[in-house]
Amino acid sequence: MKHITAPATVLVSPCLSPVQVWQTLLTYLLNKHYGLTLNDTPFHDSNVIDEHIEAGISLVDAVNFLVERYELVRIDRHGFAWMEQSPFLTTLEILRARHATGLKVAYAKPDIKEGRG
Repeated sequence: MKHITAPATVLVSPCLSPVQVWQTLLTYLLNKHYGLTLNDTPFHDSNVIDEHIEAGISLVDAVNFLVERYELVRIDRHGFAWMEQSPFLTTLEILRARHATGLKVAYAKPDIKEGRG
């Protein structure tokens, strides 16, 4: 059996802290959907982000609280719709942001006991 090793030139990127992940996603989401920068919000302070993480508040809930509190309007929706369009983000938009920023969630293969795999 041959052992295969990675070439010495492969760069290994360090894991981001939860605060850095939030900062990356917030920067993307606020800019894309509301035209804001991180500095326009209380989340420019990493301690605020850390408090939200420690309290167990999800990213989508944190953003949607800002939307509700400051009555933010989405800039990423164009045209007329017969139904009122919600200004709030969904978890799907968080997943799209993770993909767009390169912070994809790793895929976990289902357990063999579940009958899949």
